[in-house]
Amino acid sequence: MHPSKLLIYGATGYTGRLVTAEAVRSGLRPVLAGRDPSRLAAVARTFGLEARVFGLDDSAPLTAALGDVAVVLHCAGPFSRTALPMCDACLKTGTHYLDITGEIDVFEALAARDAAAREAGIMLLPGVGFDVVPSDCLIADLAARHPGGRRVRLGLAARSRVSRGTARTILEGADNLRIRRDGAITKVRPGQLRHEFDFGTPPAAALVSVLGDVSTAWRSTGIGNIESYGQASRGFRRMTRISRSFGPLLSRRMSQRLLNRLVDLAPEGPSESERRGDYAILVAEIEDAEGRRSAARLRTPDPYGFTATTAVAIAARAVAGDVRVGYQTPSSAYGADLMREFDGVHWELLDGHATAR
Repeated sequence: MHPSKLLIYGATGYTGRLVTAEAVRSGLRPVLAGRDPSRLAAVARTFGLEARVFGLDDSAPLTAALGDVAVVLHCAGPFSRTALPMCDACLKTGTHYLDITGEIDVFEALAARDAAAREAGIMLLPGVGFDVVPSDCLIADLAARHPGGRRVRLGLAARSRVSRGTARTILEGADNLRIRRDGAITKVRPGQLRHEFDFGTPPAAALVSVLGDVSTAWRSTGIGNIESYGQASRGFRRMTRISRSFGPLLSRRMSQRLLNRLVDLAPEGPSESERRGDYAILVAEIEDAEGRRSAARLRTPDPYGFTATTAVAIAARAVAGDVRVGYQTPSSAYGADLMREFDGVHWELLDGHATAR
């Protein structure tokens, strides 16, 4: 039996530091972990926490480092390269696995380990931050209110600067936009789909995007047709045009290296003062076989701070033994009402009924 110990991997990254600060503020004493000894030591000193240095490319020290850990909260992306090594170590050590990914392929790869997780007696719960926690709860709640839904559309409008990690994930997915059709994940061209969402008055156009809900919402609701969209701001329209024209070029290894070097020149992420005014709006829409639509809207505080809030709240539950074994989504593990626990969230059914915190 493991002691109630939480380990945060990637604690030196932009979001990892926010998560660590929130964990300490919440009364937790996590072990901090990462690959860079000097950076990790500096963060650990700031919070007076234990530090463990190890990478993910050698399974022996990784497994040894998790031997006395009850829950891993994995914050080191890109998760397309880091999630499976950490997950596989958790399967060996019987450690519950959480991460903050939003990448479809990562969700799908972890879902494929559901049987292994059940055999090991652990929970695999990726996507414990923004956008997946609020979007998954919003969609699951709407689906429960309107049984018989055949199609889910999710729209995102965010007033938020992006961190380097988020920018890298966006670049990796620039030529790999996908939706779900009749249960199967299908690739679409940038700009191929367009939809209007009620982000506020008046409704706004949105273009097909790539959010993790294309994977998670299917497992949360069983609805086999899922599309995700981003508000068609000037910047998003420009990025869509570039992706449509140069997508195959952007996906080449040399281009990715150059773009990642440019990302490294940008600020690590929004400052605390910048985040204070940031927010995000999610709109979920469910359509039935007759074409009738129902929708709900949810507004959260700034996405990075909110990621730290939701990730730590879920980690605290897991450390306390509140887990559901196997692969889970936020709503399958803790119910759609999980979102109603957090301050600063405004949740509105678009027939006029609203709940807020």
